[in-house]
Amino acid sequence: MYKHLQSIAAFVAVAETSAFNRAAQKLGVKPSVVSHHVSRLEEHLGTTLVYRTTRKVTLTEHGRVLFEAAYKSMDATSRALDQIMDAQEEAIGALNVTLPVFVPEPKVEMAILNFMQRHPYVSISLNYSDAVADILDNEYDMSIRIGDPPDSSYIARKLSTVTHILVASPDFILRYGTPQKPDQLSELPYIAMEGLGDTLQLIHGDQRVEVHLSTCQLATNNIYGAHVAAVSGLGMVSLPPALCESSLAQGKLIRILPKWKQPSWPLIAIWPDNSRRKTLTKRLVDHISATMEPAS
Repeated sequence: MYKHLQSIAAFVAVAETSAFNRAAQKLGVKPSVVSHHVSRLEEHLGTTLVYRTTRKVTLTEHGRVLFEAAYKSMDATSRALDQIMDAQEEAIGALNVTLPVFVPEPKVEMAILNFMQRHPYVSISLNYSDAVADILDNEYDMSIRIGDPPDSSYIARKLSTVTHILVASPDFILRYGTPQKPDQLSELPYIAMEGLGDTLQLIHGDQRVEVHLSTCQLATNNIYGAHVAAVSGLGMVSLPPALCESSLAQGKLIRILPKWKQPSWPLIAIWPDNSRRKTLTKRLVDHISATMEPAS
């Protein structure tokens, strides 16, 4: 049996990902190596374990039986290794982490890099995307996101609080004037960010108003693109202060209604409770949390 352990690991990866190329990526080998191991295992057992098509790989009945048993065994072994590593000072392993394209709190990325410097036997893959990706489907060990956790099946840790400010270019202000009240914003051209909608919430003391923005000049799913468009005078936009700090200092952008604030959102780290790398993930989150200011 021992000489087939690599082949079993390759088969489990194929079963989990439903594709030879994704299994190869997960294992860090070529797809041909994974295919060889699965074929070798099928030859040894004298049965077909997977149905191969150009689009997807599915398990046969014998494949499902083997996968259930092998997965439980590998999962138990992985958890045992996690317990051992957790008891050691030195962290070891690999993590796949997803973050927003722009992380509004720079300390998060610095903390991740510092964690890797402290633990040279840890490798981390950072995947930047504003798309709301399913952690399990995409095999991420952890996601850093803005907003509330998707559901209670994930462990969540609040890292910080994020807010936006409303800005526009001097040229935009010259053309449309400086708004003095929230209701003057409704007809002004704005740059829409995916996920933020067309309603702007503003708070000033005890006052809370909602402004429906009706003139969308540009819609984008990229926050850097929204920033560039705002600097060019295309419209007003709601952005994290850290992103437009330099443009504000250089006079390329101007705050609109600076006395009015926008609601804040939590910056969170989430990870699945049943993750095989839960121990290493928690150590990374603990390190990030210790680096941040206390969350309010």
